[in-house]
Amino acid sequence: MTSPDSNPLAIKRGHCYLVDMNPPRRSKPGKVRPVVVLQSTDTLEIGSPGVVTVPLTTQLQPENILRIRIKPSESLQIGKASDVLLDQIHTIDRSLFLKELGPILAIDFQRIENGARFLLNF
Repeated sequence: MTSPDSNPLAIKRGHCYLVDMNPPRRSKPGKVRPVVVLQSTDTLEIGSPGVVTVPLTTQLQPENILRIRIKPSESLQIGKASDVLLDQIHTIDRSLFLKELGPILAIDFQRIENGARFLLNF
């Protein structure tokens, strides 16, 4: 495996990536897991070292505005249906991004954006 610095990923808003979130702490999810990138394209392109994301979990709960269900598809290579945990927004260093898993469907990303707006009251 190449080091993240020798072959950086082109990180894109609305795409899902596998990242290393270790170690877990209290309510912070740990382990290597998928995340969805929320950060604006402009700040991603200028090279901001931190990337604003929301983690996914396969421990499904009833959906609500802060827990959006997404499913694998040809373009989104997650193993199984997962919930986006909008109440656990994280900024993750670019060096912890391991692999792109694909884009989120536009309709699902719109629901994710709506949940983020609700959480942050804007």
